Amino acid sequence: MRHVFSFTLSAMLLLATASSAGQNLTQQQLKLLQDPGGWQYITVTDPDSGIQTKHTCFDGKPHPKECSGTLTFKPEDTFVQAIHIHGKQVQRHGTYQLTGNQVAFYDEFGTQDGPYTIAIDAEKNAMTIEMPQVHLQLMLERAYRDAIKKANQHKIP
Repeated sequence: MRHVFSFTLSAMLLLATASSAGQNLTQQQLKLLQDPGGWQYITVTDPDSGIQTKHTCFDGKPHPKECSGTLTFKPEDTFVQAIHIHGKQVQRHGTYQLTGNQVAFYDEFGTQDGPYTIAIDAEKNAMTIEMPQVHLQLMLERAYRDAIKKANQHKIP
């Protein structure tokens, strides 16, 4: 079951500033992490597979009609992951444990995934979650929606 959760989590997630190993998140970063709107997956890559790969839905270009995904961290140390891919909705939930800049997820079955290194760039409203096998880039959901809205305003009808 761990591989299913890992794949689901890994198969989702703008550039963020890297944190030093073990560095605690600031209060501002923690507040952003636990933003009620959550985080939109932007890119998912598999850098340690020998071949750089990107998930086709989460390749840094929005595909809101085909796929989207959010990850929401709640202050009571629970998370909800909602993924929509090609008409299918997948939702996962569980708890998370934040230690310094490391986050481990425990799904609804109690299976651990991680720890991952987490880095939040408050100025860019961006976050990375990574381990050697996976690199996820996320953007604060409200900033993502604002960016999509601006991009759509500049399109030629």
